[in-house]
Amino acid sequence: MAKSEGPGVALYREPALMMDEHIESPEHYRPGGYHPVDIGDIITNAASDDTYTVIHKLGYGGFSTVWLANRQRKHPVAGHPLPVSFHALKILRADLDDARADHELRFLQRLGQVGKSSHPNIVVLEDSFTISGPNGQHRCLVFPNSQVPLAFMHSHGICHGDLTPSNVAFTIPGIQTEGHLLEVLGPIKHETLRLRKGPISHSRHAPKKMVAAASFSGLNLGPSSPPSVQIIDFGVAFLTNNPAPTLGCPIEFFPIELLFQCPASVKSDVWQLAAVIFYTYTASYMFQVGFPIFPHLVGFIVQYHGPLPSHWKAKFDWGQYGGVPPGEPVEAWPEPSWWFDGTKSTMSFDDRIAQKTAYLSESQRDELARLFRDMVAWEPTSRISAAEAHRRLNAPIFSSVLGGQ
Repeated sequence: MAKSEGPGVALYREPALMMDEHIESPEHYRPGGYHPVDIGDIITNAASDDTYTVIHKLGYGGFSTVWLANRQRKHPVAGHPLPVSFHALKILRADLDDARADHELRFLQRLGQVGKSSHPNIVVLEDSFTISGPNGQHRCLVFPNSQVPLAFMHSHGICHGDLTPSNVAFTIPGIQTEGHLLEVLGPIKHETLRLRKGPISHSRHAPKKMVAAASFSGLNLGPSSPPSVQIIDFGVAFLTNNPAPTLGCPIEFFPIELLFQCPASVKSDVWQLAAVIFYTYTASYMFQVGFPIFPHLVGFIVQYHGPLPSHWKAKFDWGQYGGVPPGEPVEAWPEPSWWFDGTKSTMSFDDRIAQKTAYLSESQRDELARLFRDMVAWEPTSRISAAEAHRRLNAPIFSSVLGGQ
């Protein structure tokens, strides 16, 4: 594990691309941080001699970057007759300690083991290996072109804990060539990365160009070739019998019950899944706040979703989520009465859906609003399961919109 130098003083000129595109901060490209990757780079698994040629960028997270790579097998094996295939290649930061780096791998291996008996066609992890670079040692995880259903995870006692648009990808049928795949992903948008100071313009710790995540602008979603949703990040997954004390997901996807001292659960995943589906249909957040302030989030949700359950009174965790200084009595920070009395609950999911989905028919909007209400019920035990959400999204009423999920 390489020790991270931390962001510290800015080393790089901020790319103009960051204003409009989904792109990581270049300041994480330093010892202990991200591995520098450029389009066309070839990354090799030294143990197998298989190579991965980077052809596009899929996304990034706090602990990794994710790339689309063309795998060239040195020795094709049974079940993989083609020597070349396309995969999501996830490269972890170098400063993750062994326990953190191994966490995701353990859950992927667990899913793979249980899948062999009940879902033999599910391949959770295609390959894993370690590479060395200017910023340290990096664990690499290679994901296959198959989906791991959320309901499958839940049925085997695993919660994802971080369902966001950055952590899901589309498995698209009918892709035969690299050219067709790149057409679907959209043009590669990039910008040369330069140092702020010094006699040289480029650092060996950073890529030559910053690359925006694929826009999928060429993706034609329809009933004849429906995509499936693939989960590609298990970095904070946990067992249902050992719930995480909190979740590190963005505030727009944070399950509200955790703010009121309820444990994370499979139904927390369902809340996050609803937020991802809403984003997919509307290109906006289901519950949007201007700043990452949890009391503001509660207020926004109450406006659209109605008053909170009365038994949640006095349970908001002001210490962890409200910014109350350590040692200060939380009694001095009462919850607003309107969170519980409904006086400011003046909108509805129907209103929000109507605002954002003019392209849907009235019956589709009504059904979508019902689905969201059932997925984000206040009480986790009242929410539908991931399997039920999947069934309803694949109903004929939605087949002409996204081809089902």
